[in-house]
Amino acid sequence: MPAVKELKRIDVRQAALAAGEYFKTLYPGVNSYSFEEVELSEDGKYWFITLSFDWTTKSNPLGIFQPPKTKFKVFKVNVKTGEVVSMKIRQLE
Repeated sequence: MPAVKELKRIDVRQAALAAGEYFKTLYPGVNSYSFEEVELSEDGKYWFITLSFDWTTKSNPLGIFQPPKTKFKVFKVNVKTGEVVSMKIRQLE
């Protein structure tokens, strides 16, 4: 019986880079972000990468006097291709 050859997978660093690059294309005005969490899905098909960033409301004239709010986004990255397949809001409990 021939051995089953495992397909090449991206590691967590590559998944984090893919999520970061994707984030920068969607939020070009955000100068910095932080990696908060990484998780491999139970079926091993996706990396879930959580990023945080500070967000200020510029549409409100008084917003400049308020501290920025930290927001969190979770990126679902395909383990085989490195493609970001979704982005969701991460709510803290």
